[in-house]
Amino acid sequence: MSWEKELMSRRTALTGESAQTATEALRASMLALSTAELPRLRTLLRKQIRPAPYDLDFDRAPTVRSALLPEAAAQPQIDLEAELLEAISRAVNHLHTHPDGSLTRPAAVIQSVTPLTDRLQLHVNPIAVAPLLYEAMPFEFEEALSGIVGLRARPLRRSTELFLVDAPYARVELVGVGRADWRAAQAYRSVRNDEAETGRFLAETTPNELSPTERQYLNSYCRAFGPVRIASGLLRRIAVFGKALWIRTWSTGCTHFNIDWPGEIPYRPHISQLLADPLFGIPGAEIGAAPDLKFRNATATCGHGDLCTTHHLRFRSSGPAPKTAETDLSRAFKAAARPEWDAWHRELARH
Repeated sequence: MSWEKELMSRRTALTGESAQTATEALRASMLALSTAELPRLRTLLRKQIRPAPYDLDFDRAPTVRSALLPEAAAQPQIDLEAELLEAISRAVNHLHTHPDGSLTRPAAVIQSVTPLTDRLQLHVNPIAVAPLLYEAMPFEFEEALSGIVGLRARPLRRSTELFLVDAPYARVELVGVGRADWRAAQAYRSVRNDEAETGRFLAETTPNELSPTERQYLNSYCRAFGPVRIASGLLRRIAVFGKALWIRTWSTGCTHFNIDWPGEIPYRPHISQLLADPLFGIPGAEIGAAPDLKFRNATATCGHGDLCTTHHLRFRSSGPAPKTAETDLSRAFKAAARPEWDAWHRELARH
């Protein structure tokens, strides 16, 4: 296998991109590297994946790594991606209520990602568009907020751009989610929120600025909690969990980010090795108490200083994979959710 094909293979294992998309991105990144850095790239590529530390030249490695799989740099972009990962986790619950949903079938929200230096592109499972937008877009009801504070959307013909209204350069593109998909998602939301008649969908009521409730929230709290760089890095490599039935994520305090999935597939030690890849893994990842990863000298944004400069990514197990497609409880949830799915389907059928 040529070294270019090896790079493509290692990137697509994390991003889920097509071989063509990954190859084009890698060729463009090669142009960004100096002639002196290319031999270093080949040397790093020959290193086998094994428990960290990798004995890398850290003066050079970050330059090579950022060219091959870019990381989010600005804090608003990192926060947006971290919060989107939480919204993706919550959207899984909606997929289990779809009429064709099943506890034994995959409930993947994201099919693939394309990490870019200035934004992130997400290829969303078409059936998951409405649940994802429901969980991500902010909704205000009786002075309580749900969704991502400050998030707004710009639906286009063939894509939808999500951005932070108070930091518009922080953005995520939903590829293939056009205006028709946006309208279908709003039909889904409208029926699901039928009881919250006095609620406000902030993308409509305050599309160009923060609402007073959002301003008050950001004056009192952070937009995103926990080790947000890990969460952002994980979203940019979300396809590594492509074989899982579903995933669930949450933060524990300032320093621990947790992810779990049912069953033994994908194999947790294998996931930790991929995410600690010296070229394409999350920067700073070391394999600690297997299969968990740790990140030394992390940037502490919580104000606790040195106490919070080692972060952890923990792989949890929610038990064995379900053997029964439905239970009485899941059938009840599906029956209750049928109206919003019907509304979504009717709106899509109009176009």
